[in-house]
Amino acid sequence: MNLAEAVLHGYAGEQSDSRMYGVVVGVVSSIDDPDAHGRVKVKYPWLEDQSESPWARVATFMAGPSRGAVFRPEVGDEVLVLFDHGDVRFPFVIGGVWNGPDAAPTERGSDSDNHVRLIKSRSGHLVALDDTPGKENVTVTDKAGNSIALSSQGVVIKSQAIKVGSDGASQGLVLGDAFLSLFNSHTHPTGVGPSGPPATPMVKGSHVSAKHSTE
Repeated sequence: MNLAEAVLHGYAGEQSDSRMYGVVVGVVSSIDDPDAHGRVKVKYPWLEDQSESPWARVATFMAGPSRGAVFRPEVGDEVLVLFDHGDVRFPFVIGGVWNGPDAAPTERGSDSDNHVRLIKSRSGHLVALDDTPGKENVTVTDKAGNSIALSSQGVVIKSQAIKVGSDGASQGLVLGDAFLSLFNSHTHPTGVGPSGPPATPMVKGSHVSAKHSTE
């Protein structure tokens, strides 16, 4: 049975005048849209011959000329499909669903408290918003484990190589407290003995930040 026959026989959903109304389940079979409109094709696993749809537009929470939110499904993802006025020639993918083999990301935390909202990409990049009482934070983490975490305690950047300004940055970072201590205690040779410490010492809060830390 193909999709047209399914419609004619009222297969899966209310039908009227050879149209299919209501949501059906599909599995993405292609994302290589020849017109670069971000469309996908789906197959319908509930049909015997695995009929493939025409190119289906993908719904998103914002779309416009050269702007919007791009979250296209991947080949093999289970999705929900609607048809324009029930016409199976004009499908829309309205969202994705998890299932047994394809479970939700474990970083979401417990299903009982629902504290975490997140976006996780195919390669493992993660944006997480954690509303756990007393531990609220926003974290952006790449697949290599580099991360930026924002919370009421401040901003914490974790990385093996932090560069400011450009990828070519090469100057070593000054450790403020250590530099302050060295400056305030350093002396110079004078020929008759070492000089004293600086007449005007360096002060934390004036010369070295009291609000920013590094390691």
